[in-house]
Amino acid sequence: MRGREAIGYVVSVEGARITLNLNDSHKGHVASHRSGVSSVTDINSFLGVDGGPRILVVRVVSLSFLEPREAHKTMMPQGQLNAMPLRQLNAVVAGWLNRGEDGKFIFTADSLTTPSLGAEAFPLSRDELSAVINPEVDSDGALLLGTDCRSGIDLKTGIDDFLGRHIAVLGSSGQGKSCFSAAIVQQLVKLGHPRIVIFDINGEFEPAFEGHLSGDDIKVTTIGGGEKPYKIPYYALGRHGLSRLLLPSEKTQRPALSFALEHLKHVKWFSDQGGVGLADQTQACMYDDCRPGDAKGSLEAIQKLRSGQKMQEGTEWCHMAALAALVAESHSVKQGKNNAERDGFHYSNVAPLVTRIRRFIDDPMFCAVLDVEGGKPCGKSLNWGEESSALVSQLFGDDKSKWKLHILNLKHIAHDLMPVVLGGLLELFAFELFKRGQGKTHPTLLVLEEAHHYLRQIADDDGSKNALAYERLAKEGRKFGLGLWISTQRPSEVSDTVLAQCGTWVVFRLTSETDQRTVGTAAEWIDKLEVSRIAGLPRQQALVFGACIPVPVRINAPTAKPLPNSEDPDFSQWYKKE
Repeated sequence: MRGREAIGYVVSVEGARITLNLNDSHKGHVASHRSGVSSVTDINSFLGVDGGPRILVVRVVSLSFLEPREAHKTMMPQGQLNAMPLRQLNAVVAGWLNRGEDGKFIFTADSLTTPSLGAEAFPLSRDELSAVINPEVDSDGALLLGTDCRSGIDLKTGIDDFLGRHIAVLGSSGQGKSCFSAAIVQQLVKLGHPRIVIFDINGEFEPAFEGHLSGDDIKVTTIGGGEKPYKIPYYALGRHGLSRLLLPSEKTQRPALSFALEHLKHVKWFSDQGGVGLADQTQACMYDDCRPGDAKGSLEAIQKLRSGQKMQEGTEWCHMAALAALVAESHSVKQGKNNAERDGFHYSNVAPLVTRIRRFIDDPMFCAVLDVEGGKPCGKSLNWGEESSALVSQLFGDDKSKWKLHILNLKHIAHDLMPVVLGGLLELFAFELFKRGQGKTHPTLLVLEEAHHYLRQIADDDGSKNALAYERLAKEGRKFGLGLWISTQRPSEVSDTVLAQCGTWVVFRLTSETDQRTVGTAAEWIDKLEVSRIAGLPRQQALVFGACIPVPVRINAPTAKPLPNSEDPDFSQWYKKE
């Protein structure tokens, strides 16, 4: 601390919180020293406290006046009180600095170390401040997150530190989330072997990578629209994806759906009759409307399917409507006193699931996204596992994928369908990821834009809630090579389990108290005082904290070049003359 004038001294220590009295000679907000001038009385500024062989680093959290009760000037006559209130800084211990073998400063985050009473506080030099907020990282794997708002020092972090735990990028609309996401991904795609999948809800990210990637390095899939629309085959969602899509209740609907999924390959759809028959039959015998009359053919078909005997398989996947017929008949057909009949009471238990399947099939917006017509299998037989693996490989990549970045343009999916459609995709991806096992998947970053639209709970008809695949992805995905990037303007609407697993937080302005409370509850790295300041952040500024950096830092976010298509509307056109 030589060559620097002390600006204050420690008068109180309460755990990690300390109180400093400012010296009477120091009245400004900045202090000069041999390395220049430093801010010392701004909220979130850093000070050094004399700790013998090392420098304790404290972060200012609040300022206050203390009315004078005793003399503070050294030359003041005994018994005379100073009329000037005593100024105090309240701070928290962030860690400590010492010099390495090469003479450079090394910062160690440690909130348990405390200073001694009376220890003098000094401004930090630029080299010391740089070591605190911007520790050295491998230049080959360094990411620029922005610049510190006070010092202008670049905030950099290593890829392993940044992507090692899931990332939450939060902020109100128009504050810079998409621009920040594009700027970071633009840096990541310059690496040798990245694999990044973006759920592009608004179709805005493709222009941001013009000039950064071309050819096989980038892949864009527009689902449900565009010049080359892609429809997801409903059967490619597999058992797990379809269960998430259709949300069956546990008691009666799930067993009926499981039966339908298991035996779908043994039936075929007769569109002219609106029903289903076995693969070796020439007409329909099973229907989804619990129609009156003799149900002998349906009962025989159901019993044959349940017998476990080897049966003929179809050559193509049936229309999705076949699921509704199998669900209805498997639960409602029974042997009556005289002949087979359909029981209306039992049918009522599965009727909501049948109605849900019908509603999806009759919804043109749903049919624009999912192909409900059926079709040829990807392999030689009708196999759920092969279809699911093929879809996951196509959308999320496999060991043969050459692309670095895959943008899934999802703007043509209606918002009310996003929870079920994207929830089904994530359910399928989770199952395939865990089936492959640890070390069998190329490390992948999944960027989930506008996550509040689909990372939320949906109740079943009976009021129960399904276990969500993305919650398991958040809890266990890192072990299987998956990193999640959660970007949302309404964190209060996103699953608490997902947010609690995030280790790095980039928080732009949030004005809703509910959203602020969500951040304060889920984040382990920030206190209430920091959360209360989020509402006042200017545009393009964010508070960064978490596992990737040692202390919270307010940054000017980097600017993507080129920008994604997320600019504000230009209302100046209203008054400009032609």
